[in-house]
Amino acid sequence: MSTHDEPGKHPDLALEDDAPDLSQPPWPGLLANVAVRSGAPRRLRRVEGLFFRSVPAARLGTVLDPPDPHSAGRYHRPGERILYTSATFESAVAAISGYMRRDGLPRMMVPLKVSEAFVLDQHDEEACKAFGIERALSNEPWQEALAQNREPASWRNADIARSLGADGIIDRSRKMPGGWHLNLFHWNESGGPTVDICGDPIEIFLSPDGPS
Repeated sequence: MSTHDEPGKHPDLALEDDAPDLSQPPWPGLLANVAVRSGAPRRLRRVEGLFFRSVPAARLGTVLDPPDPHSAGRYHRPGERILYTSATFESAVAAISGYMRRDGLPRMMVPLKVSEAFVLDQHDEEACKAFGIERALSNEPWQEALAQNREPASWRNADIARSLGADGIIDRSRKMPGGWHLNLFHWNESGGPTVDICGDPIEIFLSPDGPS
């Protein structure tokens, strides 16, 4: 998996320096020890900065919109709001590469600026234990579960995070060591984080022999 090295067709990877490295503990200065919402628990992760979101080219104008109300994903049921983003360009491409190879749809990467958000971080084993999060459940294939008429196990973890009043949940990448994704439950609403497009979209190109 990679982008072709064509002028104007690859990211300025220096932008990724703004994303904190959550691949190894501890995470200095990132743990928020304050209540985020009235009655919310204290052990949530504070994040902000540059993130990346991939969308089909035909949906470029709706990059900040919630999912179609009939769609489902790893951390949302049909009708639930969520905005899936990634901490780096590369981890975003890794997450979407399999879909691109299956459906062949052209996709664009959009850089986003996320203001202060307090989220449940699945890197934080102690926080997950305290809240009853079973991190391994988030890695189970959610599409396979739906195909078998089962509820994806990852929905349970998202339910817990939502019930805590968290702004979102951090997902550990299954395809890139150290990679992670920021998935927001609400954004651009009163009292929550804001998300703004902060650069031009970049077309995604996959190498022909890359992983799916």
